[in-house]
Formats: sequence, structure tokens, C-alpha cells
Amino acid sequence: MKRTCWQVLTVLAVLHPPFARCQQIEKVNPPVPPRSELVAKPLGFAREVKATARDFATFRDPQWSALTIAQIGAATADEVTTLNNLRICPTCTEIGPSRFFVGQRPDAHKFIIAGVLEIGVEAVAAHYFRSHGPKDKLYWKALWALPQSLSLFEHAQAAHYNATLKLNCSPALPGCN
Repeated sequence: MKRTCWQVLTVLAVLHPPFARCQQIEKVNPPVPPRSELVAKPLGFAREVKATARDFATFRDPQWSALTIAQIGAATADEVTTLNNLRICPTCTEIGPSRFFVGQRPDAHKFIIAGVLEIGVEAVAAHYFRSHGPKDKLYWKALWALPQSLSLFEHAQAAHYNATLKLNCSPALPGCN
């Protein structure tokens, strides 16, 4: 009697069940080399900057966005009043802590670069603390806003001081009365 291959396999499957099982072969992915710390930290920082920019542009977190907009406004007011005073008074110099970064007689471009760096770093830090911190802790609900709030207060105070400053200038200058 001639038996076909399928009949033999059927008989073997009935007599010996482990033979009948299909063995599944899993596809093995090649191992991914671990990232070095030299690359992982900058990539993590870049992802956080991207998430911060996305959340700011889409107004996803209204409290943080409002605080950032207020900080930008206060820094701009401080810059404008300082530049107006420096334009009116040729002997005046910058005396705040910003003189270490922008110089004693800064131009607008120096203020803009310093402001973008300052506000950018504080906004990214506050966004990171707000999104990655322990949200269930009571102290954390206000702690994330501390760096931006202090900067907002300092810039608002400096803008007010600059606006109320009475400068003694000579009548030969065009801006003096």
C-alpha cells in the first residue's frame, strides 16, 4: 500500500501530538546599541525645548503660557525704558545684574539676545518642572512658577524704576526740556 506524505503526517500527528505542533519562529530584532550620555542629554533637552515651543504655540497649558507672556511683557518694558534712559542720558550706564551680560551701554540687539536666552531657559525649566514634577504634592503646585515669577517681578520693578527716573541732562541734547 502506498501512502502519501499527508497520510503519514496525519498518522504521526494522532500518535504523537508534540510532532503536530507548529513551531513558531519569532523574528529577532538586532540589538540597539545603547545611547551614550554624550548624545542622550542633548537629545532630551532638544525634546523638552520642542515640547515647550509646541505647548506655548498651542496654548496647551494656560497658566504657564500666561506667566510666560507676562514675563515677556515685563522684560520688554524693562528693555524699552532702559534704552530710552540711555538714549536721553549719555553719561548713564546700566547698573543691574544684566550689565554682566549686555555691558554698561547696551544696544537693543544685546537686550533682545539676552532676553530670549533668559526667558527661554526659564520657560523650558518651568515647563519641565510643571510636566514632570510630582503633581500630587501641594508644594509643587506653586514651586514650578517660582523662577519665572521672580524674573517677572524683577523686570517689572526695573521697568517702573526706569520710567520714574528723573534724569539730569544738559539742554544741548535734543531730548531735554
